[in-house]
Parts: sequence; structure tokens; C-alpha cells
Amino acid sequence: MGSSHYCDILVLFYCGTTGDNSSELLGSDESDLVVIVWQLLDLNQNQTGDIHYIYVKPSNDFCLRKEWQKETNITSQTLENAPVFQDAIHQFEETLRNELNDQGRTCSFTLCTDGQCHLRQVLMPASVWSDTTLPEFCYSFFDLKKEFRLCCNSMETDAMEIYNENYADTRTPDSVQDMLNYLNIDVESFGTFGVDHVRRMGAVIQVLVSERYGHVFNAPERIVARLDTGPCMTSELVRDDTVIRARGLPWQASDHDVARFFKGLNIPRGGAALVLNPQGRRNGEALVRFENEEQRDLALLRHKHHMGNRYIEVYRATGDDFLKVATGTSCEAIHFLSKEGDAIVRMRGLPFTATSNEIIEFFGSDIPVVHSEEGVLFVKHPDGRPTGDAFVLFASEKTALAALGKHKQTLGKRYVEIFKSTAAEVQQVLSRHMTTPIIPTMPAPVPLILPNNQQTLMSPHAQISPAYQQPITPGCIRNCIRLRGMPYSATVEDIMNFLGELSLYILPNGIHMVLNQQGRPSGDAFIQLCSPEKAGIAGLDVSKGGCHKKHMGERYVEVFQCSGDEMNIVLMGGTLNRNGMMPPPGMAIVPPEPVPTAGSITAIPAPTAPATSPFIVQTPHGTLLMQPPVVSQPGIPTLQTLDLIQAQTLLAAPRTAIYTQPTFLPYAQYLPTPPVSPSSANPIPATTPIANLTSPNSAAPAGTNPATGVGIQVRLQGMPYNAGVSDILTFLKGYNVNSNSIKLLYNDQLLPAGEALVTFASLEEAHRAVVERNRKLMGNRYVELLL
Repeated sequence: MGSSHYCDILVLFYCGTTGDNSSELLGSDESDLVVIVWQLLDLNQNQTGDIHYIYVKPSNDFCLRKEWQKETNITSQTLENAPVFQDAIHQFEETLRNELNDQGRTCSFTLCTDGQCHLRQVLMPASVWSDTTLPEFCYSFFDLKKEFRLCCNSMETDAMEIYNENYADTRTPDSVQDMLNYLNIDVESFGTFGVDHVRRMGAVIQVLVSERYGHVFNAPERIVARLDTGPCMTSELVRDDTVIRARGLPWQASDHDVARFFKGLNIPRGGAALVLNPQGRRNGEALVRFENEEQRDLALLRHKHHMGNRYIEVYRATGDDFLKVATGTSCEAIHFLSKEGDAIVRMRGLPFTATSNEIIEFFGSDIPVVHSEEGVLFVKHPDGRPTGDAFVLFASEKTALAALGKHKQTLGKRYVEIFKSTAAEVQQVLSRHMTTPIIPTMPAPVPLILPNNQQTLMSPHAQISPAYQQPITPGCIRNCIRLRGMPYSATVEDIMNFLGELSLYILPNGIHMVLNQQGRPSGDAFIQLCSPEKAGIAGLDVSKGGCHKKHMGERYVEVFQCSGDEMNIVLMGGTLNRNGMMPPPGMAIVPPEPVPTAGSITAIPAPTAPATSPFIVQTPHGTLLMQPPVVSQPGIPTLQTLDLIQAQTLLAAPRTAIYTQPTFLPYAQYLPTPPVSPSSANPIPATTPIANLTSPNSAAPAGTNPATGVGIQVRLQGMPYNAGVSDILTFLKGYNVNSNSIKLLYNDQLLPAGEALVTFASLEEAHRAVVERNRKLMGNRYVELLL
């Protein structure tokens, strides 16, 4: 053989339950484990040992079906006298190690099962129900089905014909009996439950490792033993086929409880996220991300399994659903979660004057808070007022459970509620309470009131000053529409064609393509029109002359009329549909102030920047340089002619403009995006040249430090281009780095360069980071650290 096996001995392992024991549905009915069967197989000598089995006593109220007893030849009396699960596991380990010692040599061993279910769906959940610690070797195994497929793919066709001439099915075998038929092997059956299955497994493996096939067992699968509670990185690609939604959780359940419910299935870092209701409290749901589609499918088989006395419903979900809950954009939350600590509790009802030291004294020396004052994170409103909530970091889950003993004890003059919390909950609460709207509230310019003798129709070829081309209506006026369900490849031209004649009434820079938190098109867009009447027409059903449910390509698109304020609310997590607007969790709708009438306002032209000034758009993945619309010159063809009509007070001439790209809005909570033409937004000051923006190929201006703070700088190279500050904080967790110490670098086109400068407090800390984190993965890329 060209390479050696991963281990010397395979332990062929089988679990049997009181329910369905087929390889695909084993453990899906939450039945009790009643038998453990195993046999040693020496890979080097291709020899098998004796077959052993242990019966396991089920739960106290077990009842065996007559059909099952007849099929397995196991009686109730046999199981009544069997050891409980914890004792059976101890007996299994002791017998296994004694037999290995009898080999007369030091041997490494790994379990081998027929499929995933024996360990992931039966043994691991049984250890949770009985509160039993499993041996270390139970967390790695070979899947015989996958090894057989791998061997079949590498075998030559003529060699296979020797064995499969009697196998009529041309598909790759999926069961042990199919494998035997495929290899034309006959194994005698003795009718003993579990034992015959292990004997058949041994016969298949002996053929696979023979000289004819020479298959090598060299890559076992791993089962993650504990949940990594760190924050999920926004740069990671979350596939839809790896996410589920669990519903019906107890209100006090934590992410560790969710991980225990799905024990045996690998959950990546930050992959268990509890969902909060509009009041900021848990709603009994969680979004869970698994390592791959196979394990997601196994999770779906745990539908209506129990957590305590409650059954949990499990449904499919999408990657976007998970990202909206599990990731956040609050730098304070990211900095807090980047510290070392395995457990978080949430305190509610704190006095508004409470300090970090008072909270540390509240828990006392017996329940230490890690990182002292930095282990306490207060939740505040955007204006800095405390909400009475705080998150506290502890070193272990055991310490956090001790902290729960302080529930409803008094701090100052108020009793405080204490709950188990999660990293996702920290992200959600901080994003909802401490952040400002994505689209900044911009004061509406005063309408231009012309004297009666000047309110005449202007020439269609007259040039209009840019100052009077920006009809910014108050935020409550519903002159906008939301397009939902567009193709992900939709462009500005597609939107123009979709709206038809209504596209003539789009305001300058009035098309806003919404991106998801992975920086990709979400299928949504917001369009600003010249008047509420035009927006109302667009929102009508297509059968009534509107655009609602009109097709764009092969998909029909929903159209909803909304206002600028409602655009803000949707982008912050609110819901807008035909039934109205629902604000995001934790937000109350404040009635808008009345809009002054035109007769009570004096015409004051708003100061504007030159039409050619560029402006900066902050996105979750870096800073983009946006160019304003280029006014076409006579004789130069334009992409689109827009007839712009001033809102009810001025009849303006049509103007033609070329829109090089739309505005992109992220579904995030703190990153502003200009919603209007750059002439009404704040452009880059004329005294700040574009060349002064940080670039990896240009030195910083004299007297400036590219990364805030005094210390030792380390350059990170090779990062994902969509990596942000939160990803770097997660990557450097435990190195005392905060968001102010990080500077993202951009190339000459002001696009992310995949590099950053990070300032460390000391040379020792910087050197430790370079030694320990160099060439480690950030998302799917290796990152180099240069000191």
C-alpha cells in the first residue's frame, strides 16, 4: 500500500435501539439505546477478534413492542437486569482496553460505524440524557459507507467486474448488505441482534484492505465535544443548506443548551444563535448552523425531540436568516466578545447609576468576573442613557451557573434579574439599543417658492442649477417604493424596464440596491420617486396598472409604497408588507412632526457642494469612493432620460443624467449610506485630498498614525476582501486589541486591499500574535502577520 492507516485497529461499533434501527433513521424516533456491539479488526494483519455485546437498561417506563421483541429476540426481563447507560459505557471501555492490552503491543484504535447515526444520533444524545461523560475515543470515527464509496471511486473498472457481476443495481451500495452483494460475498447469519451486522461489516472491511484493493483508512471524522461561543465572522459564507430553525425552546435555554440538544452534530464557532422578540427577550427560537448539509439533515431528524419536558420543532432556514441574528455590527459588542471567557450572563433591572465595580462587588470573590471592569458591558441608548441592562463575562459555564444564584437579589435599591446569555444575544441587544439608523436623518430642504409671475413652464432645454434639482421630501412622506424578490442579478436597467413609464419620475440617485450582510444582493431595492402619487401607482397590483407582482425576468416582484422613515425601519430589521409596518425589536414608532406648509416658509436655497465632488459610502466591508452622476453634454448619448418634477411647487425642466452605479444599502445597523444625491449629502471636504486616504501602496501623511493608538504595529496580509473590523477582532481574540487599534487598508481605487494595520500595546503582545496567529485561517483564507 502506498500509505499507512491512521490507526492499527478498527473497533467495529454498532448501537441498537428500541425503535427504528435502519441505518438512515436510527435514533430519529428518540428511542432508548439497548445494545452496544463491537469487534476489533487489525488493519495491518487483516484479522478480526471476538465479538462483544452489552445490553443497556432503558428508561424506567420503557415498554417493548411485541414486533420488536420478535425481531431482536430480546425480552423485557433481559433489559431489566442490564446495566444503566453510564455503567454500560464504563464496562465497554474497560473490556475494550483489556482486549487491546492482550495484543502484546502498543496499538492505536479508532471506531468504525455503518453510517453517521450510531454515534451522532444515538450514543451522543444518550450521553446527554444520562449526564454521562463519554471516553475521548468516542469523538472520532470512520464511516464505512463513505470509505466504501471512496474505495469504489479509486478502483479500476476491470477489477470491480470480478466482484459485481451478480450485483444488478448499478448504483453505489448504501447498506452493508448491498456492499456484500456488490462484492459477491456471502456471510452466514446467526440471528443475534447487532452481532450479525458487525460480522458483515468486518467481512466488507477485510476485502477493502486486502492486497487487491489496498484501501487505506487515513481520515477519520471528528465530533466536536464542546461549543465555541465566540462571535460568528461576517466574512464567512453561510450556506442555506447548513442552517435550521429550532422552535419551542425553554425561555431560560442558552446556546450551550441548544448545543447539548444537538450533541453529536458539529456546530461551528458562534453557530448557535438565540432569537429575541420585539421587546428584546427570547422568543423560544434559535437559528443553528452546522458544519455541512449532511449534519443539517441529521438535525432535521431530531424534529420534536425533547429538551427537558418540552419537545423542540426543527425546520429548515437560510443563511441570511442566520446572519441577521448571529452577526452584528456593534464594535463594542465585538470587542467585548473577543475577550477570553466561555460564559455570559445578562443582568436586567440595574440601577441607572450602576458601575462596573458595583457589579463585580455584587457577585463577590466567589464568582469572579473575568477581565475585571472590562468583563462588564453596559447597554445604552444611542444618546448614552443607560437601559438598565448589562452583560457580564465569566471564565466557565460553571461559574455562570453560580452567578444565576444571585437572581432577584438587590443591587442598590433594585432587585436584579439574571439570565444565561449568548454571543448572538449580545450582538442583537447592542445593535438594537446602541446604534443609529442606516440612512441618516437629513433635514428636508425648504421648498422653493417662486413668485406667481415666475411659476411658468420652463423650456425643456433649460439648464437647472443642481441646488434646485434635489427635492428631498420629509421622512414621513410616502414617495418611495420597496421592490422585494428581484433576481439577484438585477441591474439599474432591469429596474428601469420593470417600472416602465414610472422610471421617468425617479429622483437623482434614487435607486438603492440593498445588500445582505455578506455584501451580496439581497433581491431588495428602494426607489425614491418624485411624489407619493407616483409611488402609489407603482404599488398597485399589475392587473390595476401598477407594478406589484409584475415579473422581472422569471421572478415576480412585490412592490410596497413606503416613506423614507419606513426605509430606515426596514433596513434596521423591521417588516413592511401589505398589512403595514412593524418596527424592529426594541424600537417604538414615534409620530412624525407636522410638515410646514409651503405658504409659511421663506425660500432659502440649501447650500450645496459642486456636482463633481465624490463622496464616501461606508459599507460592512470597507469604504467605497462613490462618484456623482455625470451630466451628459450635448451630442453625447445618455443611458436614461429622467423627467424630474418638483414636488407640487415647481415645474422643472427634464434633465438627463448618466448614473454610473446605484447606491448600495446594507442590512446592518450602524453604517450610513447617502440616500440622496451627493450634492445634498456631506461630501469629502475640498481640503482633504483623496490621496490621503489610507492605501497599502502609499505612506500615511506626515504626523499621522495609520492605526489609532501608541504601540507596536503588525500588518495583516491576505485577508478576505470583505473582512471588516469585527472579523479582525475575532481573529485576534485574546490579544487585547480593540476596534480603535485597527486600520483597514485600501488600494488606489479605494477598494479593500485585504490588508490591515493593527496596533498592539507592547512588543511582547505583538510578537505573541505573530507567532501564534501567522498563517491561520480567516474565513477561507490564510492570513500572514508581519511585525
